[in-house]
Amino acid sequence: MRIALFITAVAAIASSTPAPASAQPPAHPLDGLSAREHWAVYDALIASGKTDTTTRYLYVTLREPPKAEVLAWRPGQPFRREAFTHLVQGGKGYEAVVDIGSKKLLSWGEVPGRQYMATEGEGEALNELLLRDSRVRDAIKKRGVTDFNHVRCGSVNEGYFDLPEERNHRVVRATCGNDRGRFSGYGEVFDGLVAIVDLTDRKILRILDSGVRPPTGPIGDHDPEAIGPLREAPAPLLVSQPLGPSFHVTGHQVSWQSWRFHFRVDPRRGIVLSLVRYADGGRERSILYQGSLSELFVPYMDPEEPWGYQSYFDLGSYPAVIGGAASSLEPGLDCPAYATYFDGATVSERGTPIQRPRAACLFERATGDPAWRHARDEGRVVESRARRDLVLRMFLTAGNYDYLLDWVFQQDGTLRINAGATGMDQMKGARVRDASGESDDDRYGRFIAPFLVGVNHSHFFSFRLDLDVDGTDNTLLVDRLVTERLPAGSPRKSLWRVESSPARTERDGMRHTTMNAPEIWRVINPSMLGAYGDPVGYVIESSHGARTLMDPDDYMQRRAGFTDHGLWVTPYRAEELFAAGDYPTVSTAGEGLPKWTAANRPIAGTDVVAWVTLGFHHVPRPEDYPIMPSVWHSIALKPNGFFARNPAIDLPKVP
Repeated sequence: MRIALFITAVAAIASSTPAPASAQPPAHPLDGLSAREHWAVYDALIASGKTDTTTRYLYVTLREPPKAEVLAWRPGQPFRREAFTHLVQGGKGYEAVVDIGSKKLLSWGEVPGRQYMATEGEGEALNELLLRDSRVRDAIKKRGVTDFNHVRCGSVNEGYFDLPEERNHRVVRATCGNDRGRFSGYGEVFDGLVAIVDLTDRKILRILDSGVRPPTGPIGDHDPEAIGPLREAPAPLLVSQPLGPSFHVTGHQVSWQSWRFHFRVDPRRGIVLSLVRYADGGRERSILYQGSLSELFVPYMDPEEPWGYQSYFDLGSYPAVIGGAASSLEPGLDCPAYATYFDGATVSERGTPIQRPRAACLFERATGDPAWRHARDEGRVVESRARRDLVLRMFLTAGNYDYLLDWVFQQDGTLRINAGATGMDQMKGARVRDASGESDDDRYGRFIAPFLVGVNHSHFFSFRLDLDVDGTDNTLLVDRLVTERLPAGSPRKSLWRVESSPARTERDGMRHTTMNAPEIWRVINPSMLGAYGDPVGYVIESSHGARTLMDPDDYMQRRAGFTDHGLWVTPYRAEELFAAGDYPTVSTAGEGLPKWTAANRPIAGTDVVAWVTLGFHHVPRPEDYPIMPSVWHSIALKPNGFFARNPAIDLPKVP
């Protein structure tokens, strides 16, 4: 009976699930590119004569109008539409800018060096090269495999150390594996066999074989046949909005409660949130001009080949390989069934637009928590208000990992960014079954399944937040919590107080807060005073600011220099979008934030951008296998002197 009721209830919800918002012609300067606009870009490049049959399109995105134009634009007015394209042909990377309306090529230029994004074509060429090589085939046969129909080889790293063989070449570490028996996870990797390959010259530099290891079988299968019987389904838990949502959507502009904002889904940056405002007393006040993910860096911590080279700049290297940052959402599973879904568009390597169904979802969430509460008269009289959030969500599937990215709008004026991690650990085959064996296979990780070690690694997200707190002239104010010793004779010996100082240059804006030296980071508008005489502001609160544990002279660390600080603040520059540089694939050290901030530009009383590094270290555990439970980390923008009182105090006493 319970199962029958459950099926009926799910069917009822599914029948009422809103369809994804259909693609529409752009109605706003910051709307993402439509399918027709993708074709216009393609036609313009063909007509220019710059491309040829070898051209592969890796990234096509909106080239935003200048910020001043966007801020001055009003509905009904015309606006410019330009596209930025990154492509590769003849082994070289190129950038192009196209005027979409006129189908005119505005600019064309080669990317310096060979720092272009990874391509599917490179993977295909690598696989063919290795499986043709007799040394590779013999090494695989030594592992008991004679059926090569299910064997595939591929690159497992984007490591680069500026070694002589790597300069001006794309040198990768590659491994091979067997998909035989795989259903829902990965196949078996032939650990111990590594090929170092020069993709530029299409040749194998050397092959390393440290010996045959025990077979692991398919890794991470998680279908019912692999994991065993499923638990009994719980009683249905139904959430619905029979009167529809409380938010209003026009194209990609959203209004909810007092919040107003625009968004789009970008193939590299994910959700791009723009023009975030709060309606306060009949006036829309600006908080954030734009926020987005800027980079995601994942280095692994094992010196054995190929792990010593294994590091990923997921957003700067792989948009073309993973089909764009956003993966399709499953209604009722990845998002509530009642959510509103939005399709996205990315580009194939041939230049054709690809629709990404349900690339983002938007929904209200009853948290089950009070927004505020107070009891009086010995608890006999209680005033409480239920909290409700608005969530804008996407999933990024980057190889073995799935990342949830939520922009959460709260009724108290807080904008929270939640990053969740699930998916599969990267594992290496061990020589022994578990930690009781005589081996140091788990020196740089933990046994999480028989003959499998989950390798230690870190995750570093960089969020680019162009804050406009009541306007564009902002300053970072650093509040340090310091201990003060009280005068002799006082029964109280010490307390703490706040010392505040403005960050005047970029060097001042490089911050990291610790438990024993806490800091509060406020972005203020010095020319706009709040109700009690202090400048209005928003606090950047980061509760997950893990620092890199690699040494400063490690070349891998130098390539990801944005992880050196939990916060960077720079003057606004439209071209500065990516914390590790435009093309971190096989990049030299010091690109991105370290390079820009070397000039130590002034940042006080100007249009500033905050770059927040959210980091965490992962020591795998058996409970992560075969699929990891979702783990959440967050940062938040919280009003500080922006309002005269709690902006959620006027909530009605209804759920």
